[in-house]
Amino acid sequence: MTSRKKVVVIGSRSDDATRFVAEAVERRRARAVVLETDRVPDSAALSWEDGDVHWDGECLSDLRSFYLKNVRLSLPVPEAEALSGRNFPRWQEQYLAERERQSFLHSVLRSLHRRGGSFVNPLEAVELHYLKLHQLALLRRHRIPVPSSLATASPDAVREFVARHGSVIYKPLGGGAMVRKVEEADLTDERLQLLANCPVLFQEQIVGDEFRAYVLDGEPVAAFHIPTDGVVDARQNLHRVKPARLPKEAWALCLKGAKALGMVFTAVDLRRTPEGAFVALEFNPTPAISFFDDPRDGKVITRLASYLVSKA
Repeated sequence: MTSRKKVVVIGSRSDDATRFVAEAVERRRARAVVLETDRVPDSAALSWEDGDVHWDGECLSDLRSFYLKNVRLSLPVPEAEALSGRNFPRWQEQYLAERERQSFLHSVLRSLHRRGGSFVNPLEAVELHYLKLHQLALLRRHRIPVPSSLATASPDAVREFVARHGSVIYKPLGGGAMVRKVEEADLTDERLQLLANCPVLFQEQIVGDEFRAYVLDGEPVAAFHIPTDGVVDARQNLHRVKPARLPKEAWALCLKGAKALGMVFTAVDLRRTPEGAFVALEFNPTPAISFFDDPRDGKVITRLASYLVSKA
């Protein structure tokens, strides 16, 4: 009897997106091995010995197909929730323990990738979700239209940028918060002095309809329209998402950008200006699916799971 193919899904069973991918793989009569990053190191289920990786008694080193959904930026960034759960008397000790955990996870994943496994996506591409400036620079280098952007802690630079572009939004450099529009109250001395705490990403506001386009292995998969009327961040209108058709030039932009960023699977957030031009806001290497498409038998999850099983 032929043994089932195995796909390693890296994430957490408490995360809906991880669970949906694992279930879709199982429906294709393959076995989903879920490497639960949130169980490391508490469960002692993960180990590395002389290049071989084991998880819950399963050797992962000879497996070929990996889906990377949930892993943090590389050292030395800690995870706040993980820190609070560690039993240390001083935050410095918590931080160092979390640093070691991150080093362990990242080394294991890079080791598996270097053995020739097919990763969706490679760790370097996943990190671009948190390294937004690096992503923007790569897209500009490949002539992908993106918003004019400024990252700074300088009040003067912000005022000059707003004066030049008029309508400007701001958001975190590493993600994790809603996009907001710069208002007059944000340009006061008192407000801008807060930049001394940390730099912020400012961008010209691209007014127009928003689309999310999914790309897999250099091919278009599906696109969706998110209305932007009445909101700054389109995520506030996710309850109004509908399937959409994109013109060839929009898909060409998405495919070119995905290749430039080394993303096998990505969801591209696009804005279409009133003049009809498409501008890329971001390429997401670990995109959510359930807000846009049926996470059980929709086109996106079906194509993704089939691809993962084909690489196993």
